[in-house]
Amino acid sequence: MINWPEKRAIVEPGGILLVTIGLNEADAKAQIEHLYTRSGSLTLLISADQTALSAYGDEVWVYGPLGFSGFLALIRRISWRHFEAVYQPAPKALPWLRFLIWPCPDWKIQEIGG
Repeated sequence: MINWPEKRAIVEPGGILLVTIGLNEADAKAQIEHLYTRSGSLTLLISADQTALSAYGDEVWVYGPLGFSGFLALIRRISWRHFEAVYQPAPKALPWLRFLIWPCPDWKIQEIGG
């Protein structure tokens, strides 16, 4: 396991977004470990019950009951960051997410690492 240093500076535009929604904590940590050293900065999109993962990303966004305007703000935020790649190892959790982001970064929906 990586010795987690202090948070790194956010690379903007760029960096990697990892969508951990739909993963259990152990699988999410394995995905984070795989991507952490391969990215200039790692942003995590987590669910409200995954807050324990907050220590592992350079930036953490929580997907929860946002309401319509909050949901639109999240979609805009993802779009405007211009990530170099988005990894979504459990695409069944939010199968439509990649269709709402424009311009669409390189979107990888398969398991990584392993």
